Amino acid sequence: MNIFQYLTQLKVLENPKVIFPMLVWIIFWKGTALWKSAQRKEKIWFWLLMCLNTLGILEICYIFVFSNSNNVNTWKAKLMKKNNTEKTTIEPIEENITNQE
Repeated sequence: MNIFQYLTQLKVLENPKVIFPMLVWIIFWKGTALWKSAQRKEKIWFWLLMCLNTLGILEICYIFVFSNSNNVNTWKAKLMKKNNTEKTTIEPIEENITNQE
């Protein structure tokens, strides 16, 4: 049984005193996250935030974690450092060329 089936059995979602604060919460965070992703021209984040409804959880994570330029730069630096530490060497292939006539 998922959470929505459980809540509908309790008839919690039919109560306007519960629905209205939830809608205000969702609209505030979704609007803020969509605005921020549009300003940063992040199309993938914009459409993810637009299509997925996570009751504000994904939106809050985007605003405070993923859109913070310091965090993004830190992640990029860590990735670049990790990629630079893995040194790959290309060794020449030794071929024995023999003329068989």
